Amino acid sequence: MMVEPTSAPGNADAFERAFAVQAAGVRANEPGNSLYELFKSRTLADSYTRIEIDEDEAALAAHRTSSHMAANRPLTARFLAAPTVMHVFTAVRYGAR
Repeated sequence: MMVEPTSAPGNADAFERAFAVQAAGVRANEPGNSLYELFKSRTLADSYTRIEIDEDEAALAAHRTSSHMAANRPLTARFLAAPTVMHVFTAVRYGAR
């Protein structure tokens, strides 16, 4: 999954601090999540991309309904300029793994 949040002007630091708490909750409570990282754009002010990799649909569903996400979403959302853009992908498998 790729999510593109934009912080409201002047709120980047507060957004990043709130996101750090959210990410810690994901890492501590979601064994089906293998990546949950926030990247700050070098070219677009206040623009971010979050990359999230869950092992399967059950892990993604657990993420969406978890108590730590319910508690943390409002903490990050208050620093955003607009609703986030979300892209959900399916891995294209090729070769032996």
